[in-house]
Amino acid sequence: MATSKTSPRPQLRLVVDTDADAFKDAMELAGKFLARRARSEREVRTKLVEADFSTDVAERTIERLVELELVDDHEFARQWIEDRVKRRGLGRRALIGELGGKGISRGVAEDVLAETDFDEAAQAVELAQGFARKVAHHPLEKQAAKILTMLARRGIDYDSAKAAVRAVLPPEGWD
Repeated sequence: MATSKTSPRPQLRLVVDTDADAFKDAMELAGKFLARRARSEREVRTKLVEADFSTDVAERTIERLVELELVDDHEFARQWIEDRVKRRGLGRRALIGELGGKGISRGVAEDVLAETDFDEAAQAVELAQGFARKVAHHPLEKQAAKILTMLARRGIDYDSAKAAVRAVLPPEGWD
């Protein structure tokens, strides 16, 4: 019996626009990432690059997200400040530092802080009042030191912290 030699079937190759596919995939990933909470441009860019998208695709994706107003560093900073002041009682310095870590420039952070009704002195007094109750069992000097330390950890400037301690503790014995 004779065997016939058949040539293998030619394989079809589909020409796919991989750049367009990558952009589509990047938009999909960014959409899922943004669905959880608002993000800064840098956070989205980092996520895309970590997912092995090219820098070009990541940049085009960011541009499109900005066009669609899905990414807005100014609005992100406003929301971040509102949340962190309400939940953690952070001061100006801490807020600017955290926003810097998210890729928000100091200028944008300061602009947003200026636009809000953020009052660091009032924030410091409110925090100091709450914390003073927790440390009331200590001598006045130690209470003052603990309150100042807590306010410094929250990013409250020294002058506001000192004024807050004066407002909540009697001056004798620590000032």
